[in-house]
Amino acid sequence: MADKTKNGKKKTSSYKRKTSPAKKKSVKGKANKKSIILIIISLSVIALIVAAAIFSGGSAKRQNRVTELSKEVAWGIDVSSHNGKINWKKVSKKADFVFVRVGVRGYSEGEISFDKRAEANIKGAIKHNIPVGVYFYSQAINKKEAEKEAEFVLNKIKGYNITLPVVIDFEYASRNGKSTGRLYKAKLGRKQNTEIVNAFCDKVRKAGYTPGVYASSYIYRWHMNMKNIPDDVFIWVADYNKKVTYDGYYDIWQYSEKGKCDGVSSKYVDTDYFYTKKRL
Repeated sequence: MADKTKNGKKKTSSYKRKTSPAKKKSVKGKANKKSIILIIISLSVIALIVAAAIFSGGSAKRQNRVTELSKEVAWGIDVSSHNGKINWKKVSKKADFVFVRVGVRGYSEGEISFDKRAEANIKGAIKHNIPVGVYFYSQAINKKEAEKEAEFVLNKIKGYNITLPVVIDFEYASRNGKSTGRLYKAKLGRKQNTEIVNAFCDKVRKAGYTPGVYASSYIYRWHMNMKNIPDDVFIWVADYNKKVTYDGYYDIWQYSEKGKCDGVSSKYVDTDYFYTKKRL
């Protein structure tokens, strides 16, 4: 994205739905037999529902919150003010989706600012019927700051039809090829990093949007406890190799930072694959 870092299959944890035990009732004859049959049918239906939820990773919820793209593997771009003015009519003929940067936290002073092209990009994409998601370039070093970043994003996207995930972009800033910035210098551990992204995602979820995390394969492998990130969080991995080197679950792969797309005026644009049928 704005600043690239070093060079995602996600956990497939199962869960059991908690249900209250059925109350016993005294029945006789045919009434008792009918009750038993009804109970068996009901339990069978419940079992099927629970099984579907377990093996789909909560797909029913995702279908309610996320626009189902028409392709099994959709192609799209993610953009920010760095990409300049964009001709969304041209983009709509090429891209299946777009992620728009809404804002950033500065990696030196830590101030939050609005991406100057965010509003125009969101409006332009929606006008030309391109499914839109958004992201925020984070430098949060604790849960409170992550929550503030989420609140900032949620305030800026009010009134817009954001149908794809609202994402925290978690990465170390770089300068002259070396990692730098407040997040890098904080030297946080896996637990703290995971708490930060979960704090952002919790705010997004409670507001009714689909949460997501963007990071490099390197971050996911060495700086996150992926088993502690909820299953409903979409995983977006940046990896510019021939294949993703992170061996966990992921939904979106940013495979290049030097892509091309008609309508984008900058020399390069980030390009992504969205594996829609995999999770929806």
